[in-house]
Amino acid sequence: MRYLPALSLLGSVIGISSTLAFELPEPTRQLEWKDVNFLSTSDVHGWLLGHQHATWPEPNYSGDYGSLASFATHMRRIAKDKGVDLLLVDAGDHHDGSGLVSTSSTASSQAEDIFAMLPFDVLTVGNHELYHYEDALEEYKNKGRWNGRYVTSNVNISIRGDDGYFHSVPLGEQYLKFETEQGRKVTAFGAIFNFQAHARGISIQSSSRLAKESWFIEAIQDKPDYFVLAGHMAARGESAEFYPIFVAIRNVHPEVPIYIFGGHTHVRDCVQYDDRSIAVVPGRYLETIAFTSSSLPTKDEDEMSVARRYIDANPVSYKWHTNTSDDEFHLPIGQNISTVLRDLSASLNISTPLGIAPHDYFLNRHPYPHPRSVLTHFSDNVLPYTIQDEARNGTRVIIGNAGSLRFDLFAGRFDRNDELTVSPFTSAFVYVRLRAGLARKITEQMNKSGASKLLPSKPTTKYEEEERVKQRYNQWLAGQWEEYLIQGGQDHLLDQPDVQAVLGTSKIPKKPRTMGFVTKDRCPGKGDDIEHYPVPFVGNQPDFIETPFPDVDDDEIIDVVSMDFALDDFLSAVNVLDPTIALKEKHMKPYAEGLEINVVFGMYAKEMWQKGL
Repeated sequence: MRYLPALSLLGSVIGISSTLAFELPEPTRQLEWKDVNFLSTSDVHGWLLGHQHATWPEPNYSGDYGSLASFATHMRRIAKDKGVDLLLVDAGDHHDGSGLVSTSSTASSQAEDIFAMLPFDVLTVGNHELYHYEDALEEYKNKGRWNGRYVTSNVNISIRGDDGYFHSVPLGEQYLKFETEQGRKVTAFGAIFNFQAHARGISIQSSSRLAKESWFIEAIQDKPDYFVLAGHMAARGESAEFYPIFVAIRNVHPEVPIYIFGGHTHVRDCVQYDDRSIAVVPGRYLETIAFTSSSLPTKDEDEMSVARRYIDANPVSYKWHTNTSDDEFHLPIGQNISTVLRDLSASLNISTPLGIAPHDYFLNRHPYPHPRSVLTHFSDNVLPYTIQDEARNGTRVIIGNAGSLRFDLFAGRFDRNDELTVSPFTSAFVYVRLRAGLARKITEQMNKSGASKLLPSKPTTKYEEEERVKQRYNQWLAGQWEEYLIQGGQDHLLDQPDVQAVLGTSKIPKKPRTMGFVTKDRCPGKGDDIEHYPVPFVGNQPDFIETPFPDVDDDEIIDVVSMDFALDDFLSAVNVLDPTIALKEKHMKPYAEGLEINVVFGMYAKEMWQKGL
């Protein structure tokens, strides 16, 4: 395997220090181009700037959206030269998750305009565009940005008509029928799982009901060369709801190929429903670009061969697969997108450094309360320092929701984009006065019966839905790491000097080449474009954490502070511990009023991480 230096690839949009020396591996296997080919994404969540830090595996995903646009354009040229189809598909969730889309609703709309600068063939909606009516309305009003390719077969929005009454109308197109450059006829649908936590004014139809709609049945009567289903749902397992749509098509067209592109679970996955189909899920956060290819049988009895490849989203992989040099790769469309991204980032003031983080703090690579756990740093340092209520006496304990932290916090430059990446939510703080003896037991009780351990099979709140996604993703990571250790892999974290200092480790195992995803799916052949060793994963992390408890007697009355996002869990725990209190939401009062969780890391950085800035 030949390695290329990544430093020459990362421009000003990618904020990796030029003093860092790391290398990215090149692929070693050519893509399997066939008659019909796809590039697909899902759950980008605003990561259009790419991954900007040097801690592994982030460099694997260091390509910004501009470099993806250049890659897709080169790939379309290659497809044209080969005389084959290449379609671009996206399965939703553009909102929530980075500074570009979490700063404001205006910012998320501007980011969508940038997303639309790359012409997709089929797109659909994600649940994060449906949590708030205003976000869904923005998508509806500006669906023209997608040139008629935004298809939402089972999602409607209520719009006030000229008559003054509200009318339920499709959010996007109900279905698509188009012809490819190679003259092949395509029928496409877009759907989301039967999502219950959407805003008022949004309606979602189950896949089984959709498959019985008269307009759907009519739409599938004509025989295309192939069908495309883009859906914000898993390809298999929980939230996988493609099958009723698939069966309805199969009943009419037993042999026509069906290509399915999913999302929502944040994992890489692939499965075949029959020998004339393939369903691919490409992961999250612009980390993976999935390449899917298929032969197109000319006779019903012909076999259909399929393949998929999970491409690490960086310019090294992009250039290798398009056989382009540095000078040839960056096309005007990509350069323009990168420039617009840089301008938007500057206008939102999300790229100005707030501090220099002295260490990596990981979400799942260390157990709480390890000093390099981001949960530990959050509970022991950030919350005590930043959450202050001048009207209170300071004797308090703060109970935080671990789920409010969404990503790792990396050593080096820390800006507003990083802050919103780590914690994009807008949870505030409330308090109640309780005996210290009771307060000591609350966090433990919350973790015993936390909401994430009792998730319903059909989540009805945003919290429950986000926890379900996190659980599925964490199970995927845990499985990779467990198998690696079972097969004799070394825990490479012992290779890090700061961890050696903590653990007193003297034996340093040989470090493998690069960290990344190790995908096992249900499709034939090998899916990962580059072989990695997996990201370390520690399970059984707490759902709730607390600040260091004050040195007080059990009978002393103290302030007990909770994040309002986890208030139901807090109230339940208190009432289990002492039912006589009968604590209710109305008994809680604002604490540090006006302060929300998505600004506390920046506040901390401005005071504590100024060295080297």
